[in-house]
Amino acid sequence: MKLSTIRLALRRFHYKISREGSFEPRTHSLAPMAVAAVQVVGGTPAISPSLLFTDSKNKGFLINAGEGIQRMILESPGLRIANITDILATRFEYNTVASIPGISLFRRDQQTVNAAHNPLTVWGTDSLNGFLRTTQLDCFADETGSDRHLVLKELKNLTALGEITVKTVPLITSHCYVFYLPQKPGNVNKKKLKEMKIPQKLLATLFKTGSVELGGGKVVNKSDLLDPSEPAPVLIVVDAQSEEECKLLSKIDFNSMIDESKQTLLLMVHFSDRDVVVKDDYKTFMNGFKDIDHLIMCKNPSSRILFDCAQRNAILSSVLPVERLFGSLEDFSSDLTNLTKNPETSITLSEHLLKYNVYPTQKSAVGWQRNNVILKKSFNFEAEEKSAKLAYNNFILVSDQKSETPSKKLRRGFFCPDMTFLGTTSTYSSTYRNVSGIFLECKEGFSALLDAGEMTVGQLIRLHGPEKAEELIGKLNFLYISHIHFDHCGGSMSVAEHYHKTNGKPLTVLCPIRMLPWFKYLSSVFKVPLNLVPLGKIHQDKSLKEELYKEHGVMIELCPAIHTRDSWSIALKSDEWKVAYSGDTTPNSQFVEIGKDCDVLIHEATHQSTLSEDAAKKRHSTVAQAIEIGEQMNARYTVLTHFSLRYQKLPPFLDETVPDNVMFAHDFMKITKGNIDTWCQATGALPLLFPAHYNDLKKQPYYKYKNKL
Repeated sequence: MKLSTIRLALRRFHYKISREGSFEPRTHSLAPMAVAAVQVVGGTPAISPSLLFTDSKNKGFLINAGEGIQRMILESPGLRIANITDILATRFEYNTVASIPGISLFRRDQQTVNAAHNPLTVWGTDSLNGFLRTTQLDCFADETGSDRHLVLKELKNLTALGEITVKTVPLITSHCYVFYLPQKPGNVNKKKLKEMKIPQKLLATLFKTGSVELGGGKVVNKSDLLDPSEPAPVLIVVDAQSEEECKLLSKIDFNSMIDESKQTLLLMVHFSDRDVVVKDDYKTFMNGFKDIDHLIMCKNPSSRILFDCAQRNAILSSVLPVERLFGSLEDFSSDLTNLTKNPETSITLSEHLLKYNVYPTQKSAVGWQRNNVILKKSFNFEAEEKSAKLAYNNFILVSDQKSETPSKKLRRGFFCPDMTFLGTTSTYSSTYRNVSGIFLECKEGFSALLDAGEMTVGQLIRLHGPEKAEELIGKLNFLYISHIHFDHCGGSMSVAEHYHKTNGKPLTVLCPIRMLPWFKYLSSVFKVPLNLVPLGKIHQDKSLKEELYKEHGVMIELCPAIHTRDSWSIALKSDEWKVAYSGDTTPNSQFVEIGKDCDVLIHEATHQSTLSEDAAKKRHSTVAQAIEIGEQMNARYTVLTHFSLRYQKLPPFLDETVPDNVMFAHDFMKITKGNIDTWCQATGALPLLFPAHYNDLKKQPYYKYKNKL
């Protein structure tokens, strides 16, 4: 038989021939859930790490899904949320499960676009399933259709994920997992293939069906032509959160769970608490597995994330009053680095997008792959900043700076709290913008958060660093939640956890009555105390308003918003200033009344003005409608935010008539009494600062972000 004929048949049935002449299965011949690699997602001071098991088509399952993981996956090359079929957690804490609702919402929208039906399966204990049922059914039943998009299963019933056998090992509060991956078939033995002298017409049938019958009743199986298979890979995931769990972990005989004649342990992943990992007992446990690789899942300060957002921040902060991201995270010392110096054990610290290949491929062997890890030096934006400064200076020269603009006249006698926008997009976070969150701060000591979408705390950490973020959260007078949608409340419990950790008191949360069961359940299961004040009660009870005024120094006025059920708009008034915040709403005359003569109006502008029908259908506002509300209120300044995901790069300012007291919000934008006029000017400079993004906006004015993912 000609060698060319053999080559053709082998290639047809997913085999390749190496340069050395040996036959090997192609990587895409693996079963749908046959894991090709495991990859770290997250793992920074702002975001807890997750582990993503992926097959050769990037489909797979996620272990732990802490706050912000959804956004990390969106930006990560080659990873897609729609490809995640299962999620399981090593323990039930907010930093291991907080992103599951957001991932479910994202997949819901993707399946609506793609007309697919592929529900997300979450394996958990009663606590996790209770958390998701409360979130999905109580908070989102009118929005998500959770029965169709999220399947909850008991962790105790987990035995397999596709062709991967799973063994669950419970500790006290955590769970460990042993994953038995399928064997990769041996290489085709060219010598055996020639000796068999199989007719060409039967060769295709052999590799398709697995066996053929030759003359004389002789049966040839495909396995007769293959070299012996390599042992099947085994991966172990462990999580010990206390010394007691560490002792239990040391008593588990993982080696007895592995058949060394057929299986080989490659990697042990450690989600264990940092303080536990550095203990001598834990080091002894790891030293008991010297011939394998160990991965410590930690918040690695050297991991740099959200490249697009960081680049945008560098450009804006070089010319405009945008808070520059905290730049010294990579300089934090870590006692974990000493573990990697152990000569007896191979230990690696997790980094965002660090990958471990489970099976050898044509391009890489079994082991670590760092191709996608973002290096520190790649976050050097000096060239972009220099170009932005030049463009902005030219803009200032061209602009007429001689005449006094109406906005400058309005500034006379103007006061406002410092306002930092932590998120300015809607529905779910994109690579450029986070979901809603506005931090108000006054020199008099008052501070508040207006809404707290997922990763609000992470945004504060990225902006100020962990210590300063803890300090700011600890000084909050209250957290205000305008309505029940997850892009406005998904980060609430993280804020409450940090607040309680800082000063030992329950955080005051002003929220819709409809959200009370959700908050009460989360407060009990996560053991984070909350002081819940229903917005409806504040609206109706004047004595409660006076009580809140005495406690916090601001008068609170509320009105129902025109959005989902039990949505609210708010106006805050002190002795010196008045700020009105719309939340999500269509134009509302009641909101005009409570916000009358405010110093700053913060209004949602989800859609551009040409999409008024779409805005009305979804109960949102357009740019023109938000500007009109500001004029009806006689607001001195209007800030537009909460932009649709179709405007992730630049806000929808094209074809809009924008008065000079109106500005568009950006993530990490900080508005103060002294810089507010600069922000009113900034809209005209955006095309010069982001020419490529501006061209995209002009070419695709109706561009829908979710269709591109």
